[in-house]
Amino acid sequence: MAESDSNLPDEQTNVDDTTSMPPSFSASGEMVPQTDSILDDFRLLRRLGKGGMAEVWLAEQESLKRNVALKLLRPDLTEDQTYVARFQAEAKAAAGLNHPNIVQVYTVGENHGQYFIAQEYVEGATLKSFIQKKGPLEPKLGLRIMRQVASALRSAAEKGIVHRDIKPENIMLNRKGEAKVADFGLAQLQGGERLNLTQEGVTMGTPLYMSPEQVSGRKLDQRSDIYSFGITSYYMFAGHPPFEGENAVSVAVKHLHETPTPLEEIRPDLPKVICQVINRMTEKSPDDRYASAEDVLNDVRKIAKALETGDSVNDLFADSAPSANAFPTNRPAAVLTLLCILAALASAGVSLATRQTIPEANPNLIHSSIPKMDSAREQFIDAMFRVDSEDAFKAVIQYHPTDTGYVNRAHEQLALQYLHDPNRKADAERQLNLLRDIQTEEYITKARIGKAYLSAIEGNISLAKSTLAALPADYQDRLSESWRQREEDARRIISESEESSQNRVPEDSSS
Repeated sequence: MAESDSNLPDEQTNVDDTTSMPPSFSASGEMVPQTDSILDDFRLLRRLGKGGMAEVWLAEQESLKRNVALKLLRPDLTEDQTYVARFQAEAKAAAGLNHPNIVQVYTVGENHGQYFIAQEYVEGATLKSFIQKKGPLEPKLGLRIMRQVASALRSAAEKGIVHRDIKPENIMLNRKGEAKVADFGLAQLQGGERLNLTQEGVTMGTPLYMSPEQVSGRKLDQRSDIYSFGITSYYMFAGHPPFEGENAVSVAVKHLHETPTPLEEIRPDLPKVICQVINRMTEKSPDDRYASAEDVLNDVRKIAKALETGDSVNDLFADSAPSANAFPTNRPAAVLTLLCILAALASAGVSLATRQTIPEANPNLIHSSIPKMDSAREQFIDAMFRVDSEDAFKAVIQYHPTDTGYVNRAHEQLALQYLHDPNRKADAERQLNLLRDIQTEEYITKARIGKAYLSAIEGNISLAKSTLAALPADYQDRLSESWRQREEDARRIISESEESSQNRVPEDSSS
């Protein structure tokens, strides 16, 4: 959670020594939240906002001395077991998501009859308030946010979770410029037990960003989130949503039947291929959209890389064609339009790009678009603000070779980039060896996790297990979310492989 407007403090609220108070109760016996009240392990500091189901407070978790966002289920809803079940389902779904671009849920509980969820407190602003203050986004910043949100949705989809309410208000931007998807409170677990949580005719979503199938009350999958994400992306670049109306019903009808004003008409300065991706995300029929957030992420990375390097389309796709899932190929008109766009982009020197198809004749060559900064620190910060820029991190290493601290961190970022790319295993191995050779326990630990992950995806399960077993007891304290994710992926692959082996029916050796 974050503040509900853009007037944010420069620092997180300081926890003082104010005497804690026991909770207050109304005449009907309901807890009344107020500053300095104690709820289980949490001391309420101040109210951040109020939603349809819950009130949100900034609180201190006293045992860990950290600030959290505490969501308190509305007292009038606690008597309704349907709402309690919905609230608990939210916690269960969100708690299983551990991703740097998802607001982390810490715990769920009940105290004095008050149900609550404690989650990460994100100091920053919502995407909506940011755009209201700054205006429509430039291509690089917009793509950076798109990449992070797509990565979050991919992680949720892998666990069978549909968010159902992707919108600018539910995308938080922290002070480092990182995007975090918040409020999986409307998430629906696919498969398993299906709770009837949509009574009172509530479709559980926001009309300005709802998919046509959500408006119609049809079954949803991750393609519904992709539609809402596409509408949100349209808003990022246009400064307003594609459909507006006097009431929720009129807006919902437009999602079903109307075509929005083309984004390229509103923002003629945008590369047309960005508009093409957003158009694909917001097709009326789920079958005409991207099949997965993974496909969206791949294309966003390609475009971002193209804007970074200026490589031509012909060079990029000389060795391999774009992903079959990346752009529409089942409609001749769409294919013809896309071919025209690609030809125009090629002649303008602006292109799609992807790490998988970029030949690396000289692995140390830095593109001329990466300027040299005055210090390694500035160079590293510049690299972090670029979208998956391999050259930007190489620039830290080449331009400032004597600043070993930032050089090592640049090698680490390159290793993480290569680990994400199945076609860069050799590069990943090289970078992991460099991390190991730094000879500090922190980097040796990260190198081992990377090597365990590579071994796991290559099917060498025994080596992956032994590598993870060699990690020091306190290694978790040294890991960022990205390395924790790689470790989690390695352990998941190991577990799935072992389960598969156990379930395999042995061959009958009798004659």
